[in-house]
Amino acid sequence: MLIALTGGIACGKTVATTAFATLGCPTLSADALAHEALDSTGASAQIREHFGAGVFTPEGRVNRPALGKIVFQDETQRRWLENLVHPAVAARWRELSAAAPGQTWAVEVPLLFEAGLEGGFDAVVCVHCTEPTQLARMATRGLSETEARLRLRAQLPVEEKVRRSTFALFNEGTQAFLWRQVEIVHSAILK
Repeated sequence: MLIALTGGIACGKTVATTAFATLGCPTLSADALAHEALDSTGASAQIREHFGAGVFTPEGRVNRPALGKIVFQDETQRRWLENLVHPAVAARWRELSAAAPGQTWAVEVPLLFEAGLEGGFDAVVCVHCTEPTQLARMATRGLSETEARLRLRAQLPVEEKVRRSTFALFNEGTQAFLWRQVEIVHSAILK
């Protein structure tokens, strides 16, 4: 079984993924797989050709903050990058999960609906919270309010993600409250 964990930025997807792992689900992070894809020779060469050397570190790796400043201000550029990275990420999680058949996998996919990847999962779990909470959490990550709002606008509204999901976890309370919700959803999925 393949479970997608999605939600808005700074809603608690990673915490929910950790909770699923604690319950025995092997987990994957689309963001981690995207980082691998960005650093792959083929993607890296295409990014250099498209965006130039300015989005690379002196060591030759993709400078994600520099690239983010470009793609979150220009939807055309963001879509170009997503079209490069998303197929590679989806292929990789399919490959990894297929290597352990019979397991219930939890895959953290922040842009699940935006990338049209929801059809490849048996259940979709959306972690959500209010926008003020998202903004406050992004501020602790060093993002200005302008940068945070650009990232929010780059995603489907969290309410739409909740509507399109099988299950929703509301993450406005304590971490223990979120973990308890994960336990309930995990049990429901296994049944």
